[in-house]
Amino acid sequence: TNIAYRMKELATQGASDANGTTEWAAQSAEYDALAKELSSIMTNTSFGGTALLDKATGTFGSAQATARTTDVTFQVGSSAAEKLVVDIDGDLDTVDASITGFATAFTDVTTAQAELTKVDDLIAAVGTARSSLGASMNRLEHTMTNVTNMKENTQAASST
Repeated sequence: TNIAYRMKELATQGASDANGTTEWAAQSAEYDALAKELSSIMTNTSFGGTALLDKATGTFGSAQATARTTDVTFQVGSSAAEKLVVDIDGDLDTVDASITGFATAFTDVTTAQAELTKVDDLIAAVGTARSSLGASMNRLEHTMTNVTNMKENTQAASST
């Protein structure tokens, strides 16, 4: 999100008629580097050696659909029905599409203004993906609290 906000600042600055070729080149260089970093984050984010966000190999990636479903299932209780399924594949598709659509440079007001719209789309997509993950994390935390309470109650009953 911070990278997207910085990209929006750069595109906003680039959309000013007060810029010259030198300013646009400097803004574009940083903008392009930030876009590359976003791609790197999507490709290289992993946990325990498992890629998470990469569309080709990641846990939540669409390409995994041929090998298995694109969701991740957490067993949160003692029965088979007690599980939490997290599926953010559609959200990641939107984020990935937003990232691949960036220009490598803006050389005038018109191209900078076009990038503003793309960055706004990225910010919205990242917000939606973070919202989906946050909701799942909250649900998992509540489940964990409930299981802990059940354990304490069972231990108290056993000692009684």
